[in-house]
Amino acid sequence: MLQQLPKLDKATLSKLLLGKNLLAFSGGVDSSALFFTLLANKIPFEVAHVNYQTRVESDIETAHVKALCEKHSIPCHTFKCKIENGNFEHKARNVRYDFFAKILKERDLTSLLTAHQLNDRLEWLLMRLIQGAGVSSLAGFSVCEKWNSWERIRPFGKISKADLQDFLNINNLPYFHDSSNKESKHLRNYIRHSFSDPLLKMSEKGISKSLDYLKKDADTLEGLEPKNIKDLWVIDRHNTPSPMIAIDKIIKRYGIVMSSGERENIFEKDGVISGKIAIGWHLDFIGVAPYVKTFMPKEFKEACRVAKIPPILRPYMYVKGITPNSLADTLLY
Repeated sequence: MLQQLPKLDKATLSKLLLGKNLLAFSGGVDSSALFFTLLANKIPFEVAHVNYQTRVESDIETAHVKALCEKHSIPCHTFKCKIENGNFEHKARNVRYDFFAKILKERDLTSLLTAHQLNDRLEWLLMRLIQGAGVSSLAGFSVCEKWNSWERIRPFGKISKADLQDFLNINNLPYFHDSSNKESKHLRNYIRHSFSDPLLKMSEKGISKSLDYLKKDADTLEGLEPKNIKDLWVIDRHNTPSPMIAIDKIIKRYGIVMSSGERENIFEKDGVISGKIAIGWHLDFIGVAPYVKTFMPKEFKEACRVAKIPPILRPYMYVKGITPNSLADTLLY
């Protein structure tokens, strides 16, 4: 029997027990704690691990992950790669989430599990505060949210890293320390060591409550749930107190976080985010869809013009067979 097992809330536990889960597993403190918590609760899961070959320990950690999965009869999927030419964090994130999506699809899984915890939520808030962000970005992530065709679940959102490490140490469970996390030259590490960790030691419960309140306020400002027609998201402008918050949340589903400059560029005007997502403003709605370019017949363009469909959305609508009339029906119901 494991001591001080991290407690999962009933709704999350039920969802995990019913799901077909993929755990993003680095072998570090957080993901190791989640690995053993899933085992203890008899939650079905598979493992995905990425080796970026950035440290001497990288291959040792991969071998550990494989051995641990074999010991507990957990299907294990690993990917080895090398990131070059700068902007490592951004490129590494894209690589691993592309890998996760590939495994989720191939294995017909339903949920991606990541071990983000309370410290991560506070670090995120402080980083976005420095960079300039609205309430939606400051509020950070939800425990459960849609990600592409799957669900993304973060069971440890209200548990501190210190509690997870205590759980592993008390039960003598194996994990690795990422030596790069100690390098204060990285902004996130500097914020962690100088601000977020000391603040959580001062008032963990108060900070956790504040983050929860902030998330609830952001959800309230977001308004009605946007409607979706073939991945064209439709935000009702008349029933959404803060359209930019709704746009923010949709774009996060595609793994994109808008900068303050990008937010300004698409405020009440058509635009493209990161070359991937088109934003179109109509008098009654805001459309958010993957950005595409394609030839469109004159009849379709004229029908869109009459319906005042934002030009930037028309190519995607044509490719997906979404007519102005079907879009109007979506708005009505």
